[in-house]
Amino acid sequence: MEQKIAAPTKDDLRAIAHQLMHAAELVSEATGATLSGTMADLAALQKVIDSKIVEPEATYSLQALGLAFGKVFVGTQANFDWWMVEDEYGRDPAIRYKRTTLLLFPKTMLSKRIEDGEQVNVAEIFKGLQEMVQEVLAEHYPGA
Repeated sequence: MEQKIAAPTKDDLRAIAHQLMHAAELVSEATGATLSGTMADLAALQKVIDSKIVEPEATYSLQALGLAFGKVFVGTQANFDWWMVEDEYGRDPAIRYKRTTLLLFPKTMLSKRIEDGEQVNVAEIFKGLQEMVQEVLAEHYPGA
């Protein structure tokens, strides 16, 4: 199946909102903080991960944290927004640069690492993502 990129439907937005609310509950439970969609959220997400209140097998919760991570990216980077990508594996939210094929899948950026037993540094992953995106933009979208 060829990859299809589409605007999120109401059902997609509802599912994303539910996962973001779940991430906010996890952050509140672990830190007492609230998510704001700003860079401050990265430290809160790190505290949730470090607290180990979310088991490596808790995929839904880990992916909720990934969406909160993605919300920070969208909120701090120009010209990126949420889209849905459908392929042979299903339909998932992605962050898209303008109307290009540059797609990021934050939902699994943290969960895959945690499930694989890796140490996760949320701020480092975010910085690395920013750098990688800048390199891709410079190479494929000059003047972006």
